[in-house]
Order: sequence, then structure tokens, then C-alpha cells
Amino acid sequence: MKNARNNSASGQPYKIKVLQAKWIFFLSAAVVIGGIMSFGLLAFLFLDLNRETSIYMLGMILPMTFIVIFCLYFILKAMEKRISRLLLAITEVADGNLDVVIDTRGAEEYRDIYESFNRMTKELRSTKEEMDSFVNNLAHEFKTPITSISGFADYLYQTGGSIETEERMQFLKLISDQAQRLSSLSQNTLLLSKLEACQIVTEKETFALGEQIKQCVILLLRQFDEKHITVDIPEEFDFDYCGNKELMEQVWINLLNNALKFTPEGGTVTVRCARTDSSLKISVADTGVGMNQETQERIFDKYYQNDTSSLTKGNGIGLSIVRRITELCGGSIAVESQPGCGSTFMVFLPV
Repeated sequence: MKNARNNSASGQPYKIKVLQAKWIFFLSAAVVIGGIMSFGLLAFLFLDLNRETSIYMLGMILPMTFIVIFCLYFILKAMEKRISRLLLAITEVADGNLDVVIDTRGAEEYRDIYESFNRMTKELRSTKEEMDSFVNNLAHEFKTPITSISGFADYLYQTGGSIETEERMQFLKLISDQAQRLSSLSQNTLLLSKLEACQIVTEKETFALGEQIKQCVILLLRQFDEKHITVDIPEEFDFDYCGNKELMEQVWINLLNNALKFTPEGGTVTVRCARTDSSLKISVADTGVGMNQETQERIFDKYYQNDTSSLTKGNGIGLSIVRRITELCGGSIAVESQPGCGSTFMVFLPV
């Protein structure tokens, strides 16, 4: 066991309970012996047993009783040692030490309990590491736009009216973009936290999936036009789907935003949908920079970012939201890509 504190104050109640158990054992043993002695005396007085017979009976019973008591004592001692090991480990975890590992050697009867405890502490350590990573990444993601906003605003304040209108408008545009990024980060972080706490999708309804995707394209049309990106989406796009309409809108918005982010000016984003007997396959393909195999394996991780060169980069949450929503719907998401050849994200939804 690692980092065990045998004198931990919080472990005292457990030690007291063990001592109480010992006293109960010895008192019980005394009662048993007293009972046997009383039985022998009553047998001598009321059953007309002679002295020799009574002594013989006591001589047979008392040694057997002592043997049983001593056997029980050593059994109790072994149990106490192994239970104390578990109680001490529990105390360590209660004190915040998640590095506790119980040695399972020589404890066959308790092996399952010890191994379950070790698995529990391992999961707790993993959860704590994820939480620490989440907080650190979140702090970093918030710091970047806040620093940008503060820097640009401070520059405008110090220069006052001495800079050209065009330059001032550029700075104001950058401040606006970073404020929007900060707002998006806050909303997406809150949404992802809610999604990770969910187990099932509620508030389902049947709606026109194709029409919903078209509406999402229209919402982002100004950004596509600014980069002269062509969005290729079929006119006949009338698939119906039963699910949570609001969550599915988040899927398409995030996938289209991702394509918008990585597609260069004059590129093309292609949206397609195909239906089988058991599923819908919706794909969003771009003509962007593509990605290598390592990036494909990590692209859906929280806060993972492939491109860190742009001030208007994303926050690494959008694709995590997409994956979580598709998982809640019983579906999946996959990506196909090669460096320099664009990427295709494919969502599979059960029908």
C-alpha cells in the first residue's frame, strides 16, 4: 500500500470498532465457559451423576471449548488484519489520497474485494486527471481571447483618435471576433457538460432532416460567402428523422463550422445524405488542408486543435459535441482524410 498513514486521525473510529469486537469476543468466550461450568454443576446436582462422571464430562468439554475458542481467536485475528488493511485504505481515500493500492497477495478470500477497491481508486484517479485536464484546458482557452480583447482594447485606448479609421475598424473587428469566440466557448462548454451527464435523448420528434441541414447552411451563408466557399447540397434532400431537433441542429452547425474553418478561400463544402434499411449516413466534405492519421485519431477529443496558427481558430469542443450527440442517438461519427486532400466527416444515425 502506498502512502499509508497508520496514525491517521480519521482511522481512529475503525480501530475503536476493532477493539470493541475483541472485547465482545472475549466476553462471549467467558460466557460460554461459564455456561459449561454451570451445566456441569447442574448435572451433578439434579441428574444424580456421580462426581467422577461430572468431572469426566467437564474434562472432555472444556479442552474442546478452549480449542474452539483459540481457533476462533486466530481466525478473528487474521480477519482483523485483512479488514484493517481495507479500512485503512478507505480512510486514505477519504483523506484525498487516490494513490492507494491494496496488495492482493496472500488474501485469497478478500482478493475480489481488494481488486474491486483497486479498480475503484484507478477510476477515481482517471476521473480526477480528466477533471484537472479539463480545468487547465478551459483556463487556457478562455485566456487566449481575453488576452486578445484586452490587448486590442488597450491599444485603442492609448492611441485614442490618432489612428486611421480603417485600422480602428480592423481592431474593433478583431475584438468582436474574439468576444464571439469567448461566447461560443462558454456556450459549447456548458452544452458539452450537459451532454456528458446525459444517458438518453429526450424530447424526440419526427422532422425533415434535409430541411434542417439546409437551414443550418443558410445560417452560415454569410461566412461562406466571405471566403467565397461554394456549398454543394442536393435540392432533393427530404429525409425524415426521429430525434431531438435542437441537438441535431448542433451536429450540423458544428460540422459546417469545422468545414468553414479549414476550407481555404474559393473551396467547396459538399453535403450528402444516403439511406439504408437501418441507418442514415450524412457526410460533410471539404477541400481543406486535410489531416494525418494521428490527428484523425484525436480530432474528437475535447480541446484538441489541429490548427493553432489563426487568431480566429476554434475552441476544440465542436467535434466533441458532435460525437457525444451521435452516441446519445445510438449512432456514430467517422472521418476520412489525407493531408492536402480535404476531409470527409460521416455521421451514421439509426432509423
